[in-house]
Amino acid sequence: MEREDALPAIRRTVALSSLSHVIPLRLSGEGAFDALDRLCTAELYLRDGQMLHTLLLDEEARPFADLYAGRDDEAFVLLAEGPSKEVLLDHLRAHLPKDAGVTIEDLGAEHELLSLDGPWAWELMSELVGPEVVGLPYNNFFRPSDLIEGGLCFRAGKTGEFGYHLLVPRGEVAGVRARIEEAGRAFELGTADLDELDRCALENWFFNIRREGRAGVTPLELQLQWRVSRRKAFVGSEALAARWSAGMKERLTAFTSEAAVAVGDRVLFEGEAIGRVVNAAASVARGGHVGLALLDVHLAYPGIDRFSVEDRCPIRTVSPPFLDNRSLHVNPQEHSFRDRAALKFPPIG
Repeated sequence: MEREDALPAIRRTVALSSLSHVIPLRLSGEGAFDALDRLCTAELYLRDGQMLHTLLLDEEARPFADLYAGRDDEAFVLLAEGPSKEVLLDHLRAHLPKDAGVTIEDLGAEHELLSLDGPWAWELMSELVGPEVVGLPYNNFFRPSDLIEGGLCFRAGKTGEFGYHLLVPRGEVAGVRARIEEAGRAFELGTADLDELDRCALENWFFNIRREGRAGVTPLELQLQWRVSRRKAFVGSEALAARWSAGMKERLTAFTSEAAVAVGDRVLFEGEAIGRVVNAAASVARGGHVGLALLDVHLAYPGIDRFSVEDRCPIRTVSPPFLDNRSLHVNPQEHSFRDRAALKFPPIG
């Protein structure tokens, strides 16, 4: 079992992050629902305060943006990542019908996004906004007026841990950070940057728009069919339907390696190139390296150890996720950070 103090804060306690790579927008107006339904790949079955994890595609059905869409009364709050803000806004406007009756508000102009992630993030959040936050389901949001005046708190995240995104007016950011850091001392609060967030996403089989999302394939090859409706039209749906009919030639597959591999490396099977690495990183939590490769669909299965990368190092395909996270074993109704030493966690990797 790994030494506890070797784990980063995001896996061990709580980590505070700045989500400057995420673009927050608000769609409002009479045509907001129809416009968003035409843009995103999933069915918009949302109640007020609920979010949906979906995608925006380009005309060739390749992922354009990774998107959380949340219903806020008759409007929608969007958290998007992938393209720049300017490119994202151009995409939205280009695909809105004329006279759509939609207003697009750039929430990032007046707000910043912060995030708290970790097995004890829920307890720190309850110290900041009250114990009711513990009951907030994943993919829901509310207005935490005790912490942020005019902001939002989203139960979200792509790390495999308890996660909360905070949309904070810029004038309140310093004060909110100070309150988090003060309360966070009792939880050994750390920090995490984008590289660490991306590594955590990889370790837990969360889609990364900046890595495998730029491999030039569709949600089918990326195993993201669960985010896609086959009952509605959206940008890229015709190209995606054609790919469905033609059948996949490659599929995203998880693997482990003792040595470092790089994005773009060829995957070989008995000396023949049958795929390519599209995401990879060293895993502090489990040791060694983990990654994702697009493999020939006939060999894209877990449990095969006859692959190598560039004839350089062997790899083994596995079933994701790569970790058994602490958050899976922490129960907010029973456990507390101060009593964590009494908890018997299984090995994380």
